[in-house]
Amino acid sequence: MERTEQECIESLHRAAELLDEAPTKKQYVELELTPAASTIMRIMGGWNEAKEKAGLETYAQGENGGFPVQPKPDDVELPEDKVWQELSGYQRWYYKNREKEIQKKEDRREMLRAWLHELKRDHYECERCGAGHPAYLDFHHTNSAEKDLGVGEMVSYGYARESIRDEIENCEVLCANCHRREHYDVPSPIDEEA
Repeated sequence: MERTEQECIESLHRAAELLDEAPTKKQYVELELTPAASTIMRIMGGWNEAKEKAGLETYAQGENGGFPVQPKPDDVELPEDKVWQELSGYQRWYYKNREKEIQKKEDRREMLRAWLHELKRDHYECERCGAGHPAYLDFHHTNSAEKDLGVGEMVSYGYARESIRDEIENCEVLCANCHRREHYDVPSPIDEEA
């Protein structure tokens, strides 16, 4: 059965009543009304065109085209120097999802820290003195010219495990004491006695 423009308009009005605002396409889909959003767009020539014909508020296209810039949600906080309408689509998405994204990054860091601790515990010991407690072990870059980031920094930035393993392969595993001795410039009396 072919839908009519009038059925599309009536369904958009139902959605607006349920939401107490003009529906975005996503909101309309979530309401599971008929006709489907894709049918409305096909019959009416687009989502904003359908809302215009229904007498509902539409949102202007972003400055560079693309999806319409909708009003900033009340629960979204922006730095004082940012203007919602001037942000890119990705930036608006980030500010709407900022807390979840920060938590995802923190969860990833924690998972990588735990993985690195287990890796040290199960597979490494100091290559000079044999100390093996994971808290003591450092990864010393034998060629500092090739060093971009240290292993700890790679974990903090959320690098892939494979990349971290590759970096470890470029390192000498040393306990904290042997690592400090490696970088200590003044000869120690203990070293002179030995």
